[in-house]
Amino acid sequence: MKNLQKIKIDGKEYLIIDSIQDFRAEDSFIHRKNKLAQFKGNGESKKHVGTYKGEKGDRMSNFFNYSTWGLEHYDANKKRKTFGSAKESGALISENKCFFSKSNFLKYLNDAKTEYYAQEQLYHNNISEYYNDRLKEVNDLENDKLFFSIYDASDNLSQKQNRGYIRSDDSVWKLWRELILPSISYLSILKLVPADDLKAEPLFYFRILLDYQFRSFVHPKSLETEQEVTQEEVQIDLINKRTYRKGAEKYRREVINYMPQCPFTKITDERLLIASHIKPYSICMKNNEKGQALDYLNGLALSPTYDKLFDQGYITFTDNGELICGTQLSSYTWEKLSINPNAKNKMRIFPEEREMYLDYHRNNVFQDDINDLM
Repeated sequence: MKNLQKIKIDGKEYLIIDSIQDFRAEDSFIHRKNKLAQFKGNGESKKHVGTYKGEKGDRMSNFFNYSTWGLEHYDANKKRKTFGSAKESGALISENKCFFSKSNFLKYLNDAKTEYYAQEQLYHNNISEYYNDRLKEVNDLENDKLFFSIYDASDNLSQKQNRGYIRSDDSVWKLWRELILPSISYLSILKLVPADDLKAEPLFYFRILLDYQFRSFVHPKSLETEQEVTQEEVQIDLINKRTYRKGAEKYRREVINYMPQCPFTKITDERLLIASHIKPYSICMKNNEKGQALDYLNGLALSPTYDKLFDQGYITFTDNGELICGTQLSSYTWEKLSINPNAKNKMRIFPEEREMYLDYHRNNVFQDDINDLM
């Protein structure tokens, strides 16, 4: 258990004993007001979580501690499967041990704001009309942790289609379906046990996340603004027939001169090092902060895989250079990356005088709440 990642919730430490990170929000699931123009229908309230047969089914059963998928039950009054019929028939997966968080909902809405107002996808409706009401509804929630129950809403065994679904009749289930946008959102679930009571019944922390490419600071519509700002700053290399930002080569050279080695791989070959911005270039230019965009202190020399981890907010650093790993990747992935997410090793990133940029990265680029992991 010592290598399991920890997360702090309401001041209490929990171990992440398992996680599922890739439940994409299908158009068939989200609220009808958010549906893409190419699809019809109202959307269904049950969330597909995979097949419940074979090796994948075993994985799902082990994760939820529930093995009787496809159990038939039916509420004659409501003419569908319900929490009540599930409880009566033994198809209840978890009772009041699942939760969303208000803080996660607010983070999601902040990330999704640009897509709400400058839609890259084509929707049936103008979804910008819903944003403020949804934001107010979340802000008005009294508690940060929003507990709910889930039950088995899968295809019945007699149907032989083996599609596993979960559903809840609690109000928070309806709320998250109203908030999320199709195709570019996904559901992550962390399976937690208290660090001081490993035999306790697990909790399931449900989180909604926006596909990185559509997060507000790199949204395609935002990049259009960046291109307008930087059009006059493009330099043309007539010999190599390529274009690049003026100052980019000088910035890269200064970053690598100051930090000549990737702290993860120890690579020093400049051909394999990327000058990765700490505070994104697009944000600096959008805010007319060209000096920050080209400041070598706003850059880390990283080899490509670790540049991606940092650039997309899976990892971040404290002001003294400690590595902080987020909870968006599985323990298997961290192992293959040769990273112990609990170690908080001090990395050789020369953090002095980078505090302003590192603070921005922790609070705006990093995909987790830094306070949950410190």
